[in-house]
Amino acid sequence: MAHTANGDVGYSIPEEIKRGSVIGNIAKDLGLDVNRLSSRKARIDTEGNRKRYCDINLNNGDLTVADRIDREALCKERPSCVLNFELVLEHPLEIHNVGIQIQDINDNTPTFSKDILYPSLDGNSFMTEMVPKAAQAGSLVSKVIAVDADSGQNAWLSYHIIKASDPGLFTIGVHSGEIRTQRDLSESDSMKQNLIVSVRDNGQPSLSATCALYLLISDNLAEVPELKDMSHDESSSKLTFYLIIALVSVSTFFLTFIIIILAVRFCRRRKPRLLFDGAVAIPSAYLPPNYAEVEGAGTLRSTYNYDAYLTTGSRTSDFKFVRSYNEGTLTSDMTLRKTQSAVDDLEGLDADINDSLQVR
Repeated sequence: MAHTANGDVGYSIPEEIKRGSVIGNIAKDLGLDVNRLSSRKARIDTEGNRKRYCDINLNNGDLTVADRIDREALCKERPSCVLNFELVLEHPLEIHNVGIQIQDINDNTPTFSKDILYPSLDGNSFMTEMVPKAAQAGSLVSKVIAVDADSGQNAWLSYHIIKASDPGLFTIGVHSGEIRTQRDLSESDSMKQNLIVSVRDNGQPSLSATCALYLLISDNLAEVPELKDMSHDESSSKLTFYLIIALVSVSTFFLTFIIIILAVRFCRRRKPRLLFDGAVAIPSAYLPPNYAEVEGAGTLRSTYNYDAYLTTGSRTSDFKFVRSYNEGTLTSDMTLRKTQSAVDDLEGLDADINDSLQVR
């Protein structure tokens, strides 16, 4: 957004805008000739030695962000934050004042201040308070104060009790941070009371912080050390919880590792056993039906694997040797043609072979 008046121009941008972002076309807003920006040596002139947060593009006249703009660092707690500089052109000399209004964004979390109504014993992450036993409803117990570095509605704070030992015993002012009793104290109330107070700003998105209060319902200051022991016990319980988580994690990892190792070893031992169990042992004395061993004075002197193609009543049949176990005899692919003159010899040979198989 830009506005001009008497040769001056102003813009409004949020803080923390990205470097190189275009703020506006300053040449157009001031009615300058873009083609002459380079020849007229247009430049940004900051006051004194201040950091230059903006730059001008001489090619198109855009005013761009040159460096990070942090409103809190630039203007501290001032309600209005304006970045002023000059646009200078030469031939002829021409000066234009430029002002950029820096808008606040919700980039700071509220923080609790040590300046509380009753000074705390420790004052950092938690504080302790004494509550008289005779306190009546509406009695002021303590007050928490938080600050936010942002401005405007981003710095509007609200207080809430998000956790309490006795939810109906204390209340807190939403905007004041004052902690008061909701009812009269009684003997049945626990002497030690814990409160967790949350402070939240009004920005988008909202940011928050928490503070722990330890309240001691007693008129005797000598009981304050017991309150410290209570906070120490709470810290010890948290440490114990983390140690338990670490122990469980390590134990789980160790057991998983052991199981994997055992599984690998079992598989390695199981595999050879399966191979052995799956093997089929064939006795040396066993021969398939189509294997024959001829001994004695026959013409076949070794073990042969053969297929017989003999048909009843056929005058000529085939006798095929499939494979020979003796390389010195006939090859496996040889086929003998038998005639009527050799039928008697072959029938005798076949009878001898059958007798041999039956014996075995």
